[in-house]
Amino acid sequence: MPTAPATQVKHAGVHKTVSGIQVKESGVWKRVVKGQVNDLGTWKTFFVNKTTVTIPDVTANIDLDNYFLITAEAKLGDVDVIIPGDIFVYSDDVNVPAFKTGTEIEGILTIIFNDGYIVGAGGTGGTGGNSAANGSAGGTGGIGLLVEKDIVIDNNNSASLPHVLGGGGGGGGGGGAFANQAFSRDDRAGGGGGGGGRSFGIGGTKSSEVSGSTPRSGAANGGAGDRDSSGNGGAGANVDGDAIGGTGGAGGAGGANGSNGANGSGESVGAGGAGGAAGTAISNDGSFTTS
Repeated sequence: MPTAPATQVKHAGVHKTVSGIQVKESGVWKRVVKGQVNDLGTWKTFFVNKTTVTIPDVTANIDLDNYFLITAEAKLGDVDVIIPGDIFVYSDDVNVPAFKTGTEIEGILTIIFNDGYIVGAGGTGGTGGNSAANGSAGGTGGIGLLVEKDIVIDNNNSASLPHVLGGGGGGGGGGGAFANQAFSRDDRAGGGGGGGGRSFGIGGTKSSEVSGSTPRSGAANGGAGDRDSSGNGGAGANVDGDAIGGTGGAGGAGGANGSNGANGSGESVGAGGAGGAAGTAISNDGSFTTS
């Protein structure tokens, strides 16, 4: 990773690093973003301006190529992006990373985690199985940070990067159940939906199948994940205690797989669906170093 050039001037006998350079153009002082000199026919950079941006609010789906706080002029120099401790950058769509570095910043991009977090979108919960059928698997969580250019990550001296998390996997759907009845309709119970992963994973859909003996109660959909937590799995249908659909698995926390759905209970049963995998914390199209 290249380092920014340092320009110094001697003031009162002491060399001091220049933090900014301005030139006067048509009577107006303008800030220099990048300064270059021609050395034996080769242009060499001697100064690069640095812009520091602090993410001000909990925000979804940041792309630095079009982030409103970074001007076109700032992109010509170095940029530090600070994520404060009370800020989450998240995604609510597994197909969209929570944070994209973009490719337009020409200088050194440093992302500084002052105890803030980047969390990918949670996976969708699996669907509950019909009578004696398996529940479906939970969905995979989304990407936390997509690195599209070389960057520096300052994670407050943490080597394991806990401040960047992939979305939690969706919980698996519960398996369905069937029980034969000699003197009445056969009992059929559907499985519950899996919970959505953190953050904002969609809860899985229940099986609507519930028939046969009484008393009976229907299955429930899985709960949705939100910014801070994953959703719980929905309960399976229960037909007179003879056929009981499996409960959907809970969605995964940020960076964690979803839980498997439970098998149905009865004469013939379906298996619970597998929990979805956690999303990728950092996906590299560029490279990164940590400090």
